[in-house]
Amino acid sequence: MENKLTQWPDDPPTSTRHIRLLAEAATEFFDVPIEDLKSAKRTNELVWPRSICIWAARQAGYSYPVLGKWWNRQHSTTHHAVQLVDELRKKPGYETQLRQFMLFFKNYMRNVEKK
Repeated sequence: MENKLTQWPDDPPTSTRHIRLLAEAATEFFDVPIEDLKSAKRTNELVWPRSICIWAARQAGYSYPVLGKWWNRQHSTTHHAVQLVDELRKKPGYETQLRQFMLFFKNYMRNVEKK
C-alpha cells in the first residue's frame, strides 16, 4: 500500500475558501468586480482592496506562495502587498477603512455560515 502513496505530497492541498470569501466581501465593500481585483490592473482603487485581502489572508496563516497562486501573482508580489498595508495603516484613514472592512468581513462570514 505504501508504494501507491508516494505520489501524494506530505501535506494535503490547502483550502482557499477563506481567501475566496475575503475577495467576495471586498467586491461588496469596495464595489469592484472580482475580475478586476484578480486582474493585472494596478490602480490604487484596486491595489488597496486586493492588498487588504492578501494581508488578511496572511494574518489567517496562508503562505505567500498560496496567496500568489490564488491571486495570479508571484509570491514576492503578495509579500509586497502585506508590506503596503502595514505601511498605509500608519495613515489614520487607511487604518480606519481596514478596520471597517475587517468588521464587514466578520459579518459577511456570519451570513455565509447561516446559509
